[in-house]
Amino acid sequence: MAKRSQILIVEDQLGPRKSLEMILSPFFDVITIDSGQKALELLQQNPIDVVTLDLRLPDLHGIDVLRHIKRLHGDIEVIIITGYGELKTALDALHLGASSYLIKPFNMGDVLSAVNRATGKKKQVDQLKGFLVKIGEIVGLKEEISQGIKRLEQDLSLLDKVKQIFERTDQEIEEERRVNHFEFIRSLIDTIEKKDPYAHGHSSRVNYYSYLIAQRLHLTDQEKEELQIGAYLHDIGKLGIDLRILQKREEYTAEEMKEMQKHTEIGVSLVAPLNLSANILSLIRHHHEYFIGKGYPDGISGEDIPLLARIVAVADAFDAMVSDYPYEYRKVLSLDEAVAELRYCSGIQFDPKVVNALVETIEEEHDRVLLKSALLADLE
Repeated sequence: MAKRSQILIVEDQLGPRKSLEMILSPFFDVITIDSGQKALELLQQNPIDVVTLDLRLPDLHGIDVLRHIKRLHGDIEVIIITGYGELKTALDALHLGASSYLIKPFNMGDVLSAVNRATGKKKQVDQLKGFLVKIGEIVGLKEEISQGIKRLEQDLSLLDKVKQIFERTDQEIEEERRVNHFEFIRSLIDTIEKKDPYAHGHSSRVNYYSYLIAQRLHLTDQEKEELQIGAYLHDIGKLGIDLRILQKREEYTAEEMKEMQKHTEIGVSLVAPLNLSANILSLIRHHHEYFIGKGYPDGISGEDIPLLARIVAVADAFDAMVSDYPYEYRKVLSLDEAVAELRYCSGIQFDPKVVNALVETIEEEHDRVLLKSALLADLE
């Protein structure tokens, strides 16, 4: 019988902690902890594969716990859980190496999907480490190999490169456990990200920004579900684009830009067998249309562009502005610069109401941070 993965739940609230334990315990060995410091101490003594981590803990901020975990145990996968949806904190978590995030209140399907994905990645690294140990014993380099494994566990960039070596697919991982529709969607996105390091974490962040916009615009549950799937899949068509173009560091030539623009139509053709809704397909096809009608592939304008596509267009562009992509030639913008750029393009490239929804969310979060800092200063 295969050994069960070890999951550590770090959550101070009794309700969510018990819910996560109930969801995961049929499939995994689960340990629960109610504080960040206890979690870090436990990780020193116990082999853990995946940590689910609340951002609001009584002693340490979840971001600080994540930073410590990744510094000391880089091969452990961490899933962030938050009930607050704080924009900057979630962005920081993704860039620090969190494998995914969940927004409270979570559901069973999303929890299982995220943990299945994370345990699959952890198993791949463990397989490599076991293989290296055997090689070290055979060639008489056991100590050197041991040092190499320690470096592997602590070097996140090296870990990412190692994970791309494996031939094992997410489909094979899925066959080991019961999974839901979103797990298959995320496995497709992993395929893109393995081919194009430029896109690492991009679809996940676009999904998060789209969620914030959807909340502000009061979309229906059905629209939110379609938006989530479409946001993950919006760049699936890049599988059909030459890798040399995807990874180019300089500005595209006219011919290269024409080739890159094909990814929206390629994306629709790739997901056609999945029997997705018309709304999801139109999101994938039209998320690069311009509000004034000069985008691609069809040059439609205004509200003729499907709402979900208009939302992803803003979320997609915002992530491109604030993320440091290895193959991009342009500079990373600060949040203030990105907001200014969104406002400048409002009514031209983007739907003004969608821009306002994201900008208002960003500004409210910024004001909340400033207020908290002022209150802390008064207390001192």
